[in-house]
Amino acid sequence: KLTPEGLFESLDRYLKKHYKKIVRKEKYLYAVGDLPIALVAHADTVFPKPPDEIFYDINKNVIWGGANGLGADDRAGIFAILKILQDGLRPSVILTTGEEEGGVGACALVEKYPECPFPGLKYMIQLDRHGTNDCVFYDCYCPEFVDYVESFGFCERWGSFTDISFLMPEWQIVGVNLSVGYEDEHSKQEILNINPLFDTIKKV
Repeated sequence: KLTPEGLFESLDRYLKKHYKKIVRKEKYLYAVGDLPIALVAHADTVFPKPPDEIFYDINKNVIWGGANGLGADDRAGIFAILKILQDGLRPSVILTTGEEEGGVGACALVEKYPECPFPGLKYMIQLDRHGTNDCVFYDCYCPEFVDYVESFGFCERWGSFTDISFLMPEWQIVGVNLSVGYEDEHSKQEILNINPLFDTIKKV
């Protein structure tokens, strides 16, 4: 139920407990980890206000919002990253705002860092795709990487853009956007399916 600014503040405090190097600016926040992988998500949503209510169907294992919508695009990705960190892994983390406005945060990041600020980074995983078991690679295509990702049960799909579609070509590093279980994004009927979300977290 936080605003993007409030979420950035909370994430900044959380990351400082677990990472030595953290950079926070208005449109992006990143932490340098000890694994050669970066996890990416965005804190903004299409809704002008956070949800006033959140509902949960215990039988279907589905969450949805009240009149203000849910915003699982991409708060589900934020949750996934936090869950992975809580499990003790320390990948690098890239969080942005303004993704829903055309990738504003990612553009600000590559403008400041035209070369990758993460030493030895092998690939990026964005957790910002609707549905179940989708993987999207955009224009930075590497057949070996596609085969590797699909070996976990993901199926390649087409997508328009997200943060990594700005980061990958600038830094010359491959990446993938994975499904995190939300559906009907950008509408007040958006829902979040919990089982696919946790399945992706396990695979990551």
